[in-house]
Amino acid sequence: MTNRREFLRATATVGAAAAVVGFSSSARAWVGAGDSGCGDFDRVPALDGQLLTDVSTRAAYSNDKGTLVFKTPAAVLRPGSIADVQRMVRFCRDREIKVAARGQAHSTDGQGLVAGGLIIDMATLSTVHEIGAGYAVVDAGATWGSLLAQTLASSQSPPVLTGYQGLSIGGTLSMGGISGMAYKRGVQVQHVLELTVVTGRGTLEVCSMSRNRSLFEAVLAGVGQYAIIVRAKLRLVTVGALVRDQTIRYDDIGPFFDDMRTLVARGEIDLVYGGAKQDPATGAWFYEMYTAQWYDAGSPPNTAYLLRGLNFDPANVVELDGPYFDYHTRVDQGIAFLSSIGLWAGAMKPWFDVFLPDTHVEEYVDDTLTSLAPDDLGIAGFILFFPLKTSTITRPMFRLPDDDVVWLFDVLTANNTPGYEPTFAQAKRARNREWFDRAVAVGGYRYPIGTLDFTRADWRRHYGSEWVRAQVSKAYFDPNNILTPGPGIFDDDC
Repeated sequence: MTNRREFLRATATVGAAAAVVGFSSSARAWVGAGDSGCGDFDRVPALDGQLLTDVSTRAAYSNDKGTLVFKTPAAVLRPGSIADVQRMVRFCRDREIKVAARGQAHSTDGQGLVAGGLIIDMATLSTVHEIGAGYAVVDAGATWGSLLAQTLASSQSPPVLTGYQGLSIGGTLSMGGISGMAYKRGVQVQHVLELTVVTGRGTLEVCSMSRNRSLFEAVLAGVGQYAIIVRAKLRLVTVGALVRDQTIRYDDIGPFFDDMRTLVARGEIDLVYGGAKQDPATGAWFYEMYTAQWYDAGSPPNTAYLLRGLNFDPANVVELDGPYFDYHTRVDQGIAFLSSIGLWAGAMKPWFDVFLPDTHVEEYVDDTLTSLAPDDLGIAGFILFFPLKTSTITRPMFRLPDDDVVWLFDVLTANNTPGYEPTFAQAKRARNREWFDRAVAVGGYRYPIGTLDFTRADWRRHYGSEWVRAQVSKAYFDPNNILTPGPGIFDDDC
């Protein structure tokens, strides 16, 4: 494991890509072409892509979105084919080398990192293979934005898109995939028709609800523990070309949540979620509800009807119309801007993400916001709320509170203030654990993209009645325990 200073030094090093010819089990090291005459080693299989061990490449894969955890892999595979993934997983399985697949590295606590093992960069497998009526077949390394750009040619879209389209398909399917579109349709893993995966055994499998169902249900929202998703067949739905969206301000938390509950119960609108912001002049918190409806030119939605009976001041509504693609890539554009002015890419992001039962959400959120310190959001951080009906969820690995409606509460800290680094990460880890323990006390569950110190005992509690299924699936599909060590789900720490 490297620290931040070592990581920055390594990324500043310009190194030529090293040709890898094998692995020495006795030295526990990869063997380059220049060292091939030195001792016994096992030759790597012939590959369609690249296997790299140079310093600069490995350093570039030592970090994720959080800029908090740094683990340097021993090698990086840029596969040229699905067969490359299978070949190298088999190779690593036989030599007990840890393996992690990397999509867009959008988790924040080293979930997709591996110290001394192999990173597989799935971005080189990003082809959209087929778009049909109601479905698409796409490689796991493709982003949702690249898929959407093609499906809209036939007026189709995935039923649920995340707020940020720069995420990889395999990445979000390993976690769940949620946005304001999910409240009545379920999260993204609910809309997978079929998966092609490479298990920890190194076998290539096709799975669905009617074929290899136990594998299918383990992999979806399985945090990368059982197999690497290499291709997916996804459901598509017909959508309008345009979006009418509203931003509605509330000064009080009660009417804010009540109005979202009303829209969730009706199920008429295409998208609803919320956010919280702090008035820079007074320090008071206010809330914004975001709603949207898709439509085609000539048949705009009746906004007054859709928002009937809600408790907001019409003067506090901002309404806009625009193209479907532009609406769903607004966050991408915002992140690109923040990155261009140095407020995003290098910022530390100790994100906190927890599902809360509806019966406790207002009290919990109010208590949390009241206690926020200035650096709990930082310069570019934000707070979000996503409602979800638990009746829409059937994937066993996607864990939720026991309530009819639950809320994903996100405190997405992003701080790059000079001088904050030495103690910032430690303090925010402690903060997140304190917040999480309060959430557990009211029935909350972790959404595992965030930053949280988690033991195996925590994971056992997280999976609850599904813990036995998780253990059996791990033992069968990844018996050597090589896949995705970052979350520590099956570590022997207790």
